[in-house]
Amino acid sequence: MVVDFDGTVTQEDLLDTIASKFGDPVVYQEVEDGLDEGTMPLREVITREFEPVRKPLEEVVSWELETVNIRPGFREFVESALERGDRVVIVSSGFHELIEPILEHEGVEVELHANRVDPRPDGWRVLWQYADSCPSCGESCKRSVVEEFAGDDEIVYVGDGYSDRCAAEASDRVFATKGLARYLEARGVAFEPFDDFHQIAARLAS
Repeated sequence: MVVDFDGTVTQEDLLDTIASKFGDPVVYQEVEDGLDEGTMPLREVITREFEPVRKPLEEVVSWELETVNIRPGFREFVESALERGDRVVIVSSGFHELIEPILEHEGVEVELHANRVDPRPDGWRVLWQYADSCPSCGESCKRSVVEEFAGDDEIVYVGDGYSDRCAAEASDRVFATKGLARYLEARGVAFEPFDDFHQIAARLAS
């Protein structure tokens, strides 16, 4: 199982919130508009969003731990999957440095694929861990993680947004919400909507 983090494990997209709150909201809106209009790739969007962020990492982590809302049932979902012997991977366009403290706070130990960040005082720099471009979508993409599951009986993907599109289309069964659900519906790609991880666990069990 492959699970997105921001907006999926968390109820709000913390990556967006941090870029807007601690960076430059004008730059943030400009690049988000570029992403929505299809004129700017995700890699450039995230790079530019975080260049104006100058807060110390520990200050941002402290803020997110006080603020984060985890989607109900997440820890139980991971624990039950691991007990069955399933491989569970969190895959994110965000940063290890922001995700790991939340997982530790929630008491969840799980495989994590994400980018890294150098939180420099003159502006945060993204250290990209995914390839520059995916052969399928042309973006710096999560699909390569899904392809590691090739040969499994069923590849399950759980996501919510733009960065999940290509990876979701490469999966056998997709649980989607928010923007990802709208995108898949418009393209006629099958998916199952969800509000929390209790629902996902119940449907997988049945």
